[in-house]
Amino acid sequence: MNTVQELRAALRAGYGFPGDAANLDAELAAQFLPSVPVDQVTEVHDLGTVVDLPTVAEILADYRGRVHLAASPEAAAAVEEIVADLLDRQGAE
Repeated sequence: MNTVQELRAALRAGYGFPGDAANLDAELAAQFLPSVPVDQVTEVHDLGTVVDLPTVAEILADYRGRVHLAASPEAAAAVEEIVADLLDRQGAE
């Protein structure tokens, strides 16, 4: 995955955790929409001054990691085991 579009496609295809596709869009919108008033940006290079690009990069890296995690059968099985264990513990309380 080299682009945001590829990441979004993978999330929509079911890789990652449930709801990740919508959550990614919401997190990116939260970074871009309030930060970039259309009437104040005249050039593409101006975006770097009004958008927290390191935060955007962290968001993308996080979701990319989730896709890679979901693509690994061993990792997916380990996550399922942990979730089942946590649910069992909650039921015991």
